[in-house]
Amino acid sequence: MNDIFNNEGYVEPPKPTKFCRTCAHRQPWECGQKTIQYCGIRKSNRTHNGLLKIKVTNPACMAYKEGKNYWEEIKERKEK
Repeated sequence: MNDIFNNEGYVEPPKPTKFCRTCAHRQPWECGQKTIQYCGIRKSNRTHNGLLKIKVTNPACMAYKEGKNYWEEIKERKEK
């Protein structure tokens, strides 16, 4: 009997290797005691600053750029 849920030939999609956490465009904003993460490239009409709110565990988008983020660069400039 043929099973409609027969998984023969099914291939699992590849697991993501890059995440928003390591993207150079990630911008953490401190709001009181919370830190909200925003993407510096992608825009949104729903937020007060016009940036897209992200979760750092999201798989990276096509605009992903490996490197230090904005706040890490500012800390390095202040230490110099």
